[in-house]
Amino acid sequence: MSSSDSIDAPSDIPEQPEHLAVVDPAIEEAVDGVTNRFGAEGLEQMIAYAEQSLTAARAALDELGDSND
Repeated sequence: MSSSDSIDAPSDIPEQPEHLAVVDPAIEEAVDGVTNRFGAEGLEQMIAYAEQSLTAARAALDELGDSND
């Protein structure tokens, strides 16, 4: 197989932010565990829950920042 026959990754996949380059093994284990046990539907539910948790955590940080003023 020549180098011209190689398959390149699609160019429309966005690059990951640098801060996400290293994922904590505990996070990988949690995601893999949900995926293996519940499949794509479970992973979608996990992501939805994580987004809610992220929103709440950011709101708490904003509140703490406001109280320090």
